[in-house]
Amino acid sequence: MKKALLTTTALVALSGAAFASSIDTPVNSASSTHHTHSNATIVWTGDANIKYNVPLKKNAGDSVEGKVSSDVDLDVTMTSPGAYSATISYGLESGARKDESDSKGIGNATVSVTTPLFNVSVGALDARGGADAGEDAADMYSDIDHMDGIGADKDNSDWYVKLPNFGGWTVAASGRNDQSTTANRKETSIGLAGTVGGLSITAGGKNKSGGVSVSTALMGATVKVALASIYDDATAKAKQESGVQVSMPLGGMTLSVNSTSTKNDENNWGASISTTVAGYSVSAGTDSDEDNQFKITGPLGPVNLVIDYDSSDSGETSAKDATIEAGVTYAVPGTNGTTISASYSNDVDEDNFDMGTQLKMAFKF
Repeated sequence: MKKALLTTTALVALSGAAFASSIDTPVNSASSTHHTHSNATIVWTGDANIKYNVPLKKNAGDSVEGKVSSDVDLDVTMTSPGAYSATISYGLESGARKDESDSKGIGNATVSVTTPLFNVSVGALDARGGADAGEDAADMYSDIDHMDGIGADKDNSDWYVKLPNFGGWTVAASGRNDQSTTANRKETSIGLAGTVGGLSITAGGKNKSGGVSVSTALMGATVKVALASIYDDATAKAKQESGVQVSMPLGGMTLSVNSTSTKNDENNWGASISTTVAGYSVSAGTDSDEDNQFKITGPLGPVNLVIDYDSSDSGETSAKDATIEAGVTYAVPGTNGTTISASYSNDVDEDNFDMGTQLKMAFKF
């Protein structure tokens, strides 16, 4: 998230005018008032925060002096309703565009179109979510822990087309917008998901790799089997992967166990449990890598507690230590989503909190 300089008066005026002109019929309910829209709408949403953060010391000489900073994120969503509808989403926190070669600017925003037959999403920065580009159609394939998945880069698409009801199946394809290079052509992928006779099936393919999984209910448990052929560019050969996973209720808990054979000729296993205790969601697991996990979330008096522990080295500090996210968050009463949190994290994924030791106040608009 990057800082943004905003002309708030102009934005509010534009948003209010666009919203008002789109209102069709007011709808009252017992708890709220909302409206239906028959015309195009422009909706602004945003969040901001101020925080004091003490960074982690990863390398010798790294500063661990605490810093006060702020972040602002403003998003606009434009919608044109109807049987053939379009939605454009864009985050203004990227800053101003410098020239035509700059990828910033609303001209590169994702355009998502929904039709009675198919859906298509096109965006140089973010087709259907993801990192530098968008989600791959091959991501519809659901593998099992330790398996490699389809494609070295699993989020590398500029366009995504999905048929949500193709004879009862969901079928999708995705790829890069420039097909003039071999590297970009290799990013083209396909995906499939559906149900047949009580079997839930997923499949995906990308370049010379492909996989399929099948899951079903069996004697109170859910059994899943996955098979994949993963092409190795280094050896110019395809290597096989396979796995089986069983999830079953056990008293008030859910137990999940899995066994896999990966493309590196390694045999792996994993086991985990999840349950709810006194309002807390609790999960724990271990696997053949001696990687132990524990997570608990839930209300602790007026705050919400999160503790997320993984015994594997985070690699984000100079010491060899476990990966940890821990913190409490207080939702300020009478506000529109304002929160105050105190946390510590050395998890590069930042699932719950920013890395470092931090005190943060966040706002929603």
